[in-house]
Amino acid sequence: MKNEDILIKKKIYEDMISYCSSKLPYEACGLLSGAHGGCTAMWKIKNESQKLNRFMMSSESIKDAVQEMEQLSEDLTGIFHSHPNSPAVPSTHDINNNSYPEIPYFIVSFYRGKTEVKVYKIEGKKYYPLNLKIIDSST
Repeated sequence: MKNEDILIKKKIYEDMISYCSSKLPYEACGLLSGAHGGCTAMWKIKNESQKLNRFMMSSESIKDAVQEMEQLSEDLTGIFHSHPNSPAVPSTHDINNNSYPEIPYFIVSFYRGKTEVKVYKIEGKKYYPLNLKIIDSST
């Protein structure tokens, strides 16, 4: 599992960064979907948290998005959120509040003015980096 490749379309990767950037200084959040484990669509989900360094997606918003994914014959393939002022590493809060350990967990960081995207599997109280592979939409 530690060397698992996670594929994301270049346009979705860029859109995810742009969306997260547009929500600064707050955290942005959402879901990714696709067929066969790839990330080919992005679902913007409202951050219900009023705190600068937290995100919360309502279970209703997640359920609605997953139902739409299923209508498109897609699966939930990723969860993302941003870290406006910290590195692209799961925080203790992220680890303790991860309800989907089977789903890759993307973090878009803007720490110290540098944009960085990392993806992890979070299992219990541990996390493991995954290999993020950006693919052109032509492939």
